[in-house]
Amino acid sequence: MNSKALFRMLFHVFTTFVYFCAIIRYEYLPPMPHKKPQDHFAGRLKYLTYWNLLVQFLFFTLSSIMDFMKTSSSSYNKLTKLRDKFYAGIVLPYGVFVVAMFWILYGINRELIFPKVLDPVFPPWLNHVSHTVILPVLLIETYIIKHRHPRRRDGMKLTAAFGLCYGIWTLILGLGMDIWVYPVLQIMNWTARIVFFAVSILFMFLQYLVGEKINCLFWGEGIVQKNK
Repeated sequence: MNSKALFRMLFHVFTTFVYFCAIIRYEYLPPMPHKKPQDHFAGRLKYLTYWNLLVQFLFFTLSSIMDFMKTSSSSYNKLTKLRDKFYAGIVLPYGVFVVAMFWILYGINRELIFPKVLDPVFPPWLNHVSHTVILPVLLIETYIIKHRHPRRRDGMKLTAAFGLCYGIWTLILGLGMDIWVYPVLQIMNWTARIVFFAVSILFMFLQYLVGEKINCLFWGEGIVQKNK
């Protein structure tokens, strides 16, 4: 194993370990302070942050497994296609989206996204693993691994499908149980909510294109499968 392959393996294994530790730490968080008893329903699974953390963990677990496989095997080639499509359509755009949206809203008014009442029960390191570390990790991943993007329309369909699933889940909680996952959604009227979701999807499409361009910058235009 050469030095580059060793670095990739150590990077993937260490990142997987960090995300695994974060997921386990979520299990031991005390009950979050809520205004209504029903707000405890579904726990951490209400939040896109946690969905994204699971996505990142699964991706880097897969990458770690592949680092120990023979690159010439047919199984490796099949997993490579799956990994790259997963990375381009969900892992990269949603990883960037979660980091960007959290810190933008935090800078505007942290009470809308991470109220001060959470500080005593939510460790700072867990907050940064969930909302900060993901971005530099993804940039390193893009730089050291040649990920081939699927056709743009196929990749964006995956991006939209994941966002649609989470959006529907959020509306089910809000309309069915009066649980608005994020306080910012509760103070919005329906017009503002529709605009918010629409802008969020457009922003994620933008992240998809940015990720594609960054990959092209590192690896050339040949990494993108052309439309037929």
